[in-house]
Amino acid sequence: MYVDLEMIELFEELESIINNASSIPFSQKSGIDKNEVLGIIGEIKVLIPEEVKQATWINKERHKIINDAKQEAAKLVDQANKEAERVREEYNDNIEELKKNSEDVIKAYVEASEPVVKAEQQAKDIIDRAERVANEIRLGSIEYADNILSSVEYNLKSVLEEVSRDRAELNPER
Repeated sequence: MYVDLEMIELFEELESIINNASSIPFSQKSGIDKNEVLGIIGEIKVLIPEEVKQATWINKERHKIINDAKQEAAKLVDQANKEAERVREEYNDNIEELKKNSEDVIKAYVEASEPVVKAEQQAKDIIDRAERVANEIRLGSIEYADNILSSVEYNLKSVLEEVSRDRAELNPER
């Protein structure tokens, strides 16, 4: 209680200095003794309770943690996007290779005087298999990206829960 009264007295002293400051002619400004005002402000700072200083520090740390979490989440999303792109490129390469292989197989059968119907059926089978493999690769890349995004979501939820707990600790009346 003593600290609060002393702070109030210092604020009243500042207010008195400002109210009694001499006016500068032809303006709305006033002149005050800078060193006197800064001295009073220094005394007020000394009287600020340690809990307020700790709360300020905790708030700064909370902002730092949140910013770090956002940066980490952005990195994870970027990595997931890069991996999805790599898988997509691999998928396209595999399709092209399978198509080329199927065309080579078809040409070989036709050149070997195999019946055209049989060659067409085998080509269709190869294309179907290539499409199934390509679809599996596509589904795998989607699942991988979903897993990465799920991990990012879990990490962000954990950080948000920690921030909520920290806020609750800072202000238990809420």
